[in-house]
Amino acid sequence: MARAETKERTWSFDQIYDEYKTSIYNYVYHLVGDREQADDLTQDTFLKAFRALPKMDSNLKVSAWLYRIATNTAYDALRRKKLIAWLPWQDLDHEPADVESADPQEVYTTTELVRAALRRMPQQYRAALLLYTQEGFSYSEIAQALNIAESGVKMYLSRARQSFREHYKALERGAGSK
Repeated sequence: MARAETKERTWSFDQIYDEYKTSIYNYVYHLVGDREQADDLTQDTFLKAFRALPKMDSNLKVSAWLYRIATNTAYDALRRKKLIAWLPWQDLDHEPADVESADPQEVYTTTELVRAALRRMPQQYRAALLLYTQEGFSYSEIAQALNIAESGVKMYLSRARQSFREHYKALERGAGSK
């Protein structure tokens, strides 16, 4: 290894991009709700990561770092447009395996209720919930990605679940009355 390179790394930008491009795109898509914008923001995320990578420490937790860049990039774009349109995790675009025999209309209605409930939640709680449930992040990784104290993650997730339940139940009652 050359002396000029003081930080020993076991990964390269190409490896990071190949490993995380799909999951970062899916996460950003769920935040912004538009495929083209998600594609652009994913590219912006990796461009920012590429520029910052030489300055990063060798013990960098890559996934949390990338999700933090992606979160900030998406929030910036949403702020610029004053648009907060979140969609639920990708698995809701397909019929869940455990409801194969369910009525397709019932599955569709449930999916739409979940999407609507998520859209109504406060953005910081949605992000925490998506990172935990969809991406499988630990509390530490969520704290890094959202730039909050690790002790606050449990509170965020608790409030996110409560907010989701309240919005979902309210929407369900409204849907049942039609």
